[in-house]
Amino acid sequence: MTDKQLPPDLAIDLRQLVMTIANTIDLVGVDDLLHGRRVGMLAREMACQLGWDEKTQLLLYDAGLLHDCGVSSTRVHRRLVAELEWSGAQEHCLRGEELLRDFAPLAHLTTIIRYHHSRWAWLEQQALDPDLARYANLIFLADRIDVLAAPYHADQSTLSHAEEIRTRLAAHSGKLFAPELVDAFLACSAGEAFWLALQPDSVHQYQTEMEAHGDPRIIGWADFKRCADIFARIIDAKSPYTEQHSRGVAMLSRYLAGKMGLDNATCEKIEVAGLLHDIGKLQIPDEIVEGHNPLTAQEFNVMKSHSFGTRQVLKRLPAIDDLARWAYYHHETPDGQGYPFHVGGAALPLEARIINVADTFQALAQERPYRKPMAPDQIMDILRERVAKGRADADVVAAIAGDLANCHRVALCFQG
Repeated sequence: MTDKQLPPDLAIDLRQLVMTIANTIDLVGVDDLLHGRRVGMLAREMACQLGWDEKTQLLLYDAGLLHDCGVSSTRVHRRLVAELEWSGAQEHCLRGEELLRDFAPLAHLTTIIRYHHSRWAWLEQQALDPDLARYANLIFLADRIDVLAAPYHADQSTLSHAEEIRTRLAAHSGKLFAPELVDAFLACSAGEAFWLALQPDSVHQYQTEMEAHGDPRIIGWADFKRCADIFARIIDAKSPYTEQHSRGVAMLSRYLAGKMGLDNATCEKIEVAGLLHDIGKLQIPDEIVEGHNPLTAQEFNVMKSHSFGTRQVLKRLPAIDDLARWAYYHHETPDGQGYPFHVGGAALPLEARIINVADTFQALAQERPYRKPMAPDQIMDILRERVAKGRADADVVAAIAGDLANCHRVALCFQG
């Protein structure tokens, strides 16, 4: 494939891209959407206390934002933010390293992320760059500060528990945490402002201020596509029932776009939109995603929020505005009765219509906790019924009908 067949390179602020990924990760918190942002803020402030240079401070802010990129399950997230140390913590550290390793603009964060739950007493014995070991341990300390403070954010009682948190963490100096890092924490946290800054308004203001430290880059399409795949892998790891869903939707959307005569650059973009379409589903509790019964009306209303969540995350990246719209319109329908934007008719792009049908097809072809995978002919019956009701694009469904076996294979990532 020649470069002329690819979409043009993208002018993207790398810090905005980091924040976009961070916002995606924080959706897993469901009830606490600021954990990563607080960890980044705490890490940077302690690095400042240590006298580390601005480049290192920004590195640690980014590492704090992304430290939990290996977490997709709300159940795992609850354990991470409820316990000081637990035996399963390393699994998400290794997954986070794996996710970022092949995306060159962020690969420098992988060592920090891999070791951000490692005890200092063990870490200092490893053959690691000593700076990276300290950086990883600082993220661990910042992470645990927020975990201990988190129960008190809602009623604004953090100050009342500050000394208790300081004492508890100081007891782990030289064991869980490097002594110099604990000393920096104790110096920073002696004043009330340290704890007051953990409130949501202050965290949002801090993030706004950090956005001034822009890092504009020209990111090649191939690299951005790798980044979109990171999003998809985070999303699809949420549940064994959604494994490969985003990739399957992306591959089928691209396949259908090609069959319908769209040019290769558009096919590339629609594939990426398919990878990104379900970002908002990360904020849906596992209990709803993995429910063994059809959704109740209330659960369905919660589920309806995920397309809007996708929009809220992707709107930070104006360079992908068109394909982002295709992604967050994936539950819109030709009759305008889809959700959550009720866009239909001529206002609903063909690319979004393709993703809508691909999403339906792929979901029906996969197993769900309340049903077995459907056979291709059964899926076609449902799609034809949706066309008759104005809920699916007739031309897209016809493209599937004309090549049903191959579409089924593509939707299952060639495993069917």
